[in-house]
Amino acid sequence: MLKGIVLLILHVFCDIALAGQCGKVWVTVSSLWRPIAASDKVVDAELEVNWEFDCPADTRYSDTQIKVFTADPLAAHNKMIKPELILTSLQRPRGYYRTNITVGRPPLPGGWDTKDGATLPGSHCLDYYAILYKDGHMFSMSCLQIWPTWMYDLRREIGMLPIGSLMIPGTHNSGCYKHGDLTRRDAFQRYLLTQDRDVWTQLVHGIRYLDIRVGYYPSIPNGTALDEDGNHINRFWVNHDVIRITPLSEILKDVRDFLDVARGEVIIMDFHRFPVGFEGRPNRHRKLLSILHREFEGLILKPDRGIEGLGPTLNDIWAGGKRLIICYGDKHTVNEYDWLWPPLTQVWGNQQTVEGLFEYLDEEILGSKKRRNSQNPLWAVMAELTPFPLDIFFNLSGGLRQMADSVNRNLTVKFQEEWWKETNVVATDFFLGNDLIWVSRISNIKKSNIAQWRL
Repeated sequence: MLKGIVLLILHVFCDIALAGQCGKVWVTVSSLWRPIAASDKVVDAELEVNWEFDCPADTRYSDTQIKVFTADPLAAHNKMIKPELILTSLQRPRGYYRTNITVGRPPLPGGWDTKDGATLPGSHCLDYYAILYKDGHMFSMSCLQIWPTWMYDLRREIGMLPIGSLMIPGTHNSGCYKHGDLTRRDAFQRYLLTQDRDVWTQLVHGIRYLDIRVGYYPSIPNGTALDEDGNHINRFWVNHDVIRITPLSEILKDVRDFLDVARGEVIIMDFHRFPVGFEGRPNRHRKLLSILHREFEGLILKPDRGIEGLGPTLNDIWAGGKRLIICYGDKHTVNEYDWLWPPLTQVWGNQQTVEGLFEYLDEEILGSKKRRNSQNPLWAVMAELTPFPLDIFFNLSGGLRQMADSVNRNLTVKFQEEWWKETNVVATDFFLGNDLIWVSRISNIKKSNIAQWRL
């Protein structure tokens, strides 16, 4: 136990040290895909290497080198391992390289691949590593990793922070994913899927905010199953606009399973819109909420109605044992249930270019205080591009994967350098294409240090 605590402390300090160095390397997963000739299969989820230098002006980047490995190069049994890729003579202080190393959908380390198995706290590396060398010496190292217990791991550093001041990584249209390998048919449905991993895997990686849009379908195949309260649970689906994608029951099970094994993590479920089957049908809201209450009873954190501020601290939440926040996008329904949080404000730019999105976010994030809903201390930056209807019809933007690819890697640097201090929730498409989970962890430690200094 003591050894685990020491390793965790060392890991936190290493994270902070790396954040303060003048060079950093990190790995992400591309949202793009490539066709395979004469096959329905495609190549997707390829590893990307990212680097950034903020060094003195006389630093020579040509002396730097990045090596990419598909196993831990520092492990004793891997001493003779050779890199899969070597990048040399890096000429620019910031850049990325998309490799042809396919990550796919590998088993999750630390026991987190099974939802009812032994699960180890702390961060765990998948078998993808990048090391930055300068003048032949190792300068920075990173791996593709999961942070399934990051909130509670950092409890001594961030426990005093209110939930409304934390930087919380999230996903946009969290339930719009496909199980298993991507096919050519899936890839050509360019404007439906927004994520490459199911909700369980999102949570294990470190996502703590889920953006959910629900549709109700009175008569669909396999839609007659009843839950314990007599509700037709299979009639509720997670939608992308008016298109149903994933059974809601699948999402709820993943959230419940995760809360049961990650006993210190706090999750926000934002039921933000109800695009199909709810208009003028309040009883369908009640059916949905009956399902939610039955599934999560004992875990739902009630809001403090009428109290302005940034909400409870993580320490307050842990002391009470209620770790699920359910925000609900229908004001009339919220008034009927004291355990629902009011609609959560989403800062949505509706932008089609990276320049337009970043200009919008610059203004909104820095002016965030006036954007908050006084009844809900939480608010979310939706950091993704939005296609116009004509884009979808004529495929002008190339699809959501290409749009995410154009924005994700830039988000990592912008939030790390400029936007972290004022950000609460940040949600993205194809979240493995950025490093915002790592940025959120480091930013929350910095926020905590600022708060303690003020005291």
